[in-house]
Amino acid sequence: MKISSGVAFGAAAAAAAGFWIRSVLREKKKCAPSATSSTASCNVNNANVSSFARSEETEELLREQFSRNEQFFGKEAQKKLEDSFVVVVGLGGVGSHAAHMLVRSGVRKIRMIDFDQVSLSSLNRHAVATHADVGTPKATALVKHLLEFAPHCRDTIDAQVAMFDGEHAEEMLAGNPDFVLDCIDDVATKIDLLKYCADHGIRVLSSMGAGAKADPTRLHLATLGDVCNDPLAAKLKWRLKKSGLSSEKTGAIQVIYSSEKPRMKLLPLSAEQSENPDEYGAMPNFRVRVIPVLGTMPAIFGMAMASFAATELAGIPIDPQPVPEVSRNVVKKLLKWLQNREKKVHKSHSGNVLVHDDEIRYLVSGVWRASCALSGIKMGGNKRLELVRWRHDAPAQVDNLVLVAPSAAVKLARLAESGEHPTAGALGVDAAVIAKIEAKLQSIRKWQEY
Repeated sequence: MKISSGVAFGAAAAAAAGFWIRSVLREKKKCAPSATSSTASCNVNNANVSSFARSEETEELLREQFSRNEQFFGKEAQKKLEDSFVVVVGLGGVGSHAAHMLVRSGVRKIRMIDFDQVSLSSLNRHAVATHADVGTPKATALVKHLLEFAPHCRDTIDAQVAMFDGEHAEEMLAGNPDFVLDCIDDVATKIDLLKYCADHGIRVLSSMGAGAKADPTRLHLATLGDVCNDPLAAKLKWRLKKSGLSSEKTGAIQVIYSSEKPRMKLLPLSAEQSENPDEYGAMPNFRVRVIPVLGTMPAIFGMAMASFAATELAGIPIDPQPVPEVSRNVVKKLLKWLQNREKKVHKSHSGNVLVHDDEIRYLVSGVWRASCALSGIKMGGNKRLELVRWRHDAPAQVDNLVLVAPSAAVKLARLAESGEHPTAGALGVDAAVIAKIEAKLQSIRKWQEY
């Protein structure tokens, strides 16, 4: 396996700097950097590995090992997944679970990057680490356990004991990865990775904050522009734009986040830590204060990231719900406003509409993402949005309703009263916006056919 030189920083990573883990299976082998190189590889001369690799039955065994995935995806899609190259940056609670499940799903070529070591306090959330791994690099520990069930990956797993660094991004992300999973918890480092991926067209999925959260039903896969109730996402959007990344590219970055409001704040520093806080950070300028973490939440984040990446790589993508479902009270208000407009604009005496509560929730959260279809303004606070007919000559049903701001609702009403269809000129938007709305409504019609 060809590997490039790693870069590690700070006292916490000093002992691990220079180690690039090539393969470990069942038993540890000590490796040390040579005098002339900052890298070293670990080679395992294990009879079980060799016999597995030489066996004529290897492929048959692998097909059985991944049979459930193959039954789910189909042979061709599973092969796409197995032939993919994924990079996971950050191997803590989120990243270790993501990498773990990707390899279990069949991904063979995977690069895992983390400078840190396994600690006792991290055992509540790490995917595979045990007491025996405490004090060893997270990358080392993860490789050891992955190869216990995936020895066929011994030459394709590349684990780097290093901190991701913008100056070395090209080297650390070399090889044209098909997908990058950002599981970093440091904002500055996260910015470096996301900006590099966005600037170079590399597909990336970024994890937002899992700490201080507990509700597994509040997780969402969305674009950064669609995120709500996540302080880290708000900070990232501001910092990315400040770094020079365009609003369009910033908003398009895919993320996983929890819409649950944090249940607690960072813990205060102890008296000893307060005197010399810089001495307690894992790295220079890293956060010293600890945020409480329920171990199940990072695990769910990581597994959700692996699931999303796997379906994308297999060519069978999912259609995630990016924003929380609206409450029952909001649904009632939207229905009432729609009925009133039907009476006023479309002369429906009863105000009857052909949608039920679940379809309203689906339209608001799943289709229009709680944003105005024309302007992108988000629902919430004092920003009211309404469901209204798109085309006046079609009924008020799920495939002909759009979520818009009151000003846009007035424009659509005027078009309806004059018997005109919505146009870019009449609504004061680009033609691409109209085309996008028409495409979404058409997709609903196709969905209804099933």
